[in-house]
Amino acid sequence: MFKKFRLLSLVLLAILCGLVAGILGEIITRVYIFKDFSVPYLSRDLNVADLNANRSNVVISNPQKVVVNADVKITETLNSLRPSLVGVFKSLPATAGTSTAPEYYALNQPLFIGLVITTDGWVAATVPENVKRDFNLKNYLVITSDRKVYTIDKIDSSKNLLGDLLLFHLAGANNLNIVKMSTRADLTPGKSLLLLNNLTAAWPATLVSVKKTAPILSSDTVSRQLLLSLAGTSYKNYLVFDLAGNLSAVIGSDGAIIPAFSYNAYWLSLVNKTPLGRPWLGINYLDLSVAQPVGVSVSAGALLYSSASGAAVLKNSPAQLAGLQAGDIITWVDNQELNADNDLADLITNHQAGDTVTLSYRRGGQNLSVDVKLGELK
Repeated sequence: MFKKFRLLSLVLLAILCGLVAGILGEIITRVYIFKDFSVPYLSRDLNVADLNANRSNVVISNPQKVVVNADVKITETLNSLRPSLVGVFKSLPATAGTSTAPEYYALNQPLFIGLVITTDGWVAATVPENVKRDFNLKNYLVITSDRKVYTIDKIDSSKNLLGDLLLFHLAGANNLNIVKMSTRADLTPGKSLLLLNNLTAAWPATLVSVKKTAPILSSDTVSRQLLLSLAGTSYKNYLVFDLAGNLSAVIGSDGAIIPAFSYNAYWLSLVNKTPLGRPWLGINYLDLSVAQPVGVSVSAGALLYSSASGAAVLKNSPAQLAGLQAGDIITWVDNQELNADNDLADLITNHQAGDTVTLSYRRGGQNLSVDVKLGELK
């Protein structure tokens, strides 16, 4: 009996020693061969940035957390954006390059960058007002990331676009790479963003808030501006992207940060090749999700509101022609309810002039609705 017990003890001891030897062997191999100083078995976190060239194949099986360093994600985002970014250069004369010191285009140093917004060559760029005002398409050319050179054959006629935005078209372009625009729902405090105004560098920032531009809002202008956490000097004429590569905002010469979704109407007109511009409803209102007028118990919606800055319903506007009046509270636009996340002006920007929208509203305790054909904002 004693011999059997002793034999069993020796077997268990051998197994235990084998396990310990295996663990120590793996640790020694990791440290001295793979230069991996993490402690195996004690952490379920995987830091992709710490992987070295000797470990090219990674299999993640039910990890609790995967950690990707910010610099790695920023690099990935920049790489994904480059095919959609173009450099705009002053054209060199036809005689350039004939001397012993030829002139050239420094690809990483354009006058400004543009963002491709349609596959057939429409580009958006935020530029100083003096450049936008004197922009002569014959004096510029565009070079893409794959070194294709385009001339500019037309400039969009839209005037006074927020953010000093300039829209122009590349002659003969097709099948270009485009990026998506962030929606209102994508813009949440704490979101990581990247600011770009050239092709070689990006400035990281964090979205602090999405704020109303004024207590009394217009259905036909931008109702929100973004506040970013930015260090150092002010940033002007930048494009702002999230880490998924979506266009989130445009920063103009005055430093105002305009949400990208505010340009929906212009984007749609270019994609659909229609001449109609920004939609016009013709209402001034209070957003009841952030304001509490005396005697009004409704907690969300757009209260049509007259003030010193303008009438609640503008004369001869689509809203007036549809019969809307001061004191009405618009609660729905089509199938979207107005609340803290869905503002009236935000929803109108998703349409084009000429579209018909159904507005649900309250008047004197009654729930009513009306179809309104949007006009074009002049």
